[in-house]
Amino acid sequence: MLEDTDYLVVGAGASGLAFADSLVATADAVEVTIVDTRPAPGGHWLNAYPFVRLHTPSSYYGVNSLPLGQDGIDLVGENAGFYERASGQEVREHFAAAAERLAETGRVRLLAGHEHLGRGSAGERIRHLGSGEVTTLKVRRKVVDARYLEGSIPATHAPSFGVATGARCVPVNDLPAVADRASSYAVIGSGKTAADACMWLLENGTEPDRIRWVRPREAWFYDRRHFQPLAQVGGIMEGLALDAEAGAAAMSVEHLLERLEGCGRLLRLDPSRPAAMYRGTMLSLPEMEALRQIQDVVRLGHVRRIEPDRIVLADGELETAKPTLHVNCTAFGLSDAPATPVFQPGRIVLQQVRHLSPSFNAALIGFVEASRDEDEDKNRLCPPNPYPHSFEDWPRMTASTWRAEGRWLREPDLSGWIAGSRLNLLGALPDHAAEQSVQGALTRYLTNVGAATTQLEALSLSGKPDRHTTIP
Repeated sequence: MLEDTDYLVVGAGASGLAFADSLVATADAVEVTIVDTRPAPGGHWLNAYPFVRLHTPSSYYGVNSLPLGQDGIDLVGENAGFYERASGQEVREHFAAAAERLAETGRVRLLAGHEHLGRGSAGERIRHLGSGEVTTLKVRRKVVDARYLEGSIPATHAPSFGVATGARCVPVNDLPAVADRASSYAVIGSGKTAADACMWLLENGTEPDRIRWVRPREAWFYDRRHFQPLAQVGGIMEGLALDAEAGAAAMSVEHLLERLEGCGRLLRLDPSRPAAMYRGTMLSLPEMEALRQIQDVVRLGHVRRIEPDRIVLADGELETAKPTLHVNCTAFGLSDAPATPVFQPGRIVLQQVRHLSPSFNAALIGFVEASRDEDEDKNRLCPPNPYPHSFEDWPRMTASTWRAEGRWLREPDLSGWIAGSRLNLLGALPDHAAEQSVQGALTRYLTNVGAATTQLEALSLSGKPDRHTTIP
């Protein structure tokens, strides 16, 4: 029989663990139960493709109380000169260690292989996936939904297109195991997973002319140099200054996008083609150069069906050689869930607050839950900020972050927690504030951020432009 608990966290992935870690570190004597259907902590990382790495530095990912990696700088490869990015295995080990440390406090228990069935007449119903036994758990404070923004992942994603008998199509997870049995490859997808698959093929000796890249849309990417922490935090500040300058001067969404690309803040693989997709992911310039070697890029819309000798697409079809291995990289990834209040009666719904900072946001919400009494006050500090899907979301998303950060600065305990959090990508800024380049970027940001916030809010509300803004 399960014991009662103060908080029931549904989901033992990055967000659920980061929330619990921060809550327990801040609140006195709370008891937390974490349930997850998977057999171990780590969430979607348990099903990640073998060659996956964080697209951001390890130093600001994971749980607040436990470092991830050694904060080293890579010396070779496409990430040379930048801070290390953990592999999938390293991330899984980090979350396993974090869960163990939480259990050692005596205040947290993890129920892996359990499903949360929702509230019953006597409490929250939990089912053991092995035995099928259903028990009831009384939650004294709140149920925490750490799966609200859970997206689809390649390992479990069912393709939206048909695959005929005799055609070879595998999820990206299976690529390393079967790659040597193909003479040519067709990578299907427009985003970061497809870029990772192409990079893996190139790095493992596949000639670019053996790779066909089916890209229904062109995507925008950030330059990774603007997301480096610690000793390179000036790059983050420079990126934010570019955002603020562009936002303050922008007369339209199209003008804003032109400015951000013009200053190098946003990149696209093929500058001659309009881009519609924006997911907040990043590439380094060496990655961009490597990926541009692939010349066989198909832009005929989404795949409808794969035949043994052809690909049928929305806007046409192409012949393929029979040994072609099709690699499905079309899982949606980030969730399209709409914004809902983070703090609700008896419930917390983990969401983004500072854009594109999932671990930080979950830990922030844990701190705010432990340090504030009223849900109204908590929601004022943690307004939900949905993930972006196209560039039209950028003004709303960025302005929301800046408004929230302004509120945090007026709360001494909260701003102190943020300054000391390893998950804060700007945590090292005070240590480098005397550097001339950092001073210049900080001055430019502070000069423009107020006007930029106002202008971006206006752009996000003015007529709700078409979600697929492009520039020529």
